[in-house]
Amino acid sequence: MEILKERVPFNEVLAHFEEEHTGWEGYKIGLIYLHDANQRWQGKWTLVLLSRADIASVMLPAHNHTIEVIPPSGSSVADAARRLKCLPKEQMQNCWQRICGINDRDFSQMHLALEFENGILKHVDGVHRLLAYEHFQKEEPVLAYVAGVVPSSEADLTREVEPATG
Repeated sequence: MEILKERVPFNEVLAHFEEEHTGWEGYKIGLIYLHDANQRWQGKWTLVLLSRADIASVMLPAHNHTIEVIPPSGSSVADAARRLKCLPKEQMQNCWQRICGINDRDFSQMHLALEFENGILKHVDGVHRLLAYEHFQKEEPVLAYVAGVVPSSEADLTREVEPATG
């Protein structure tokens, strides 16, 4: 993960989200997720460039349609994409259509929303984009806005700030 810009204002995060997602299914819930992360992390955002390995290790939350796509305990993007290959697509048609519909997008021009907590990158918004990236074996680096304190080196991991509660 390469840090491109520290102390990103939340209005920049929102501007990119709106530019890329207005009119897309999931737009309204994505806005809620972004606002929740912004509140948890007290407005701390960083713009980073993620490698394929970084993306594979992002933790995803439970995700269900008529079947369990990602278990309640969550899963890494890599593990979720492996699981996705074995699932009956007819039982998750909407999810599968969203994943396939993303395949032709230029991943180098999109922005994911993640948070950094306890040394782990976690999903805030973009579960279908993350699954599409891994499932279709994309290689290009991807931009992400990360809420929380992103360490500039392994030594910085001990200085993490916990998210705000309440």
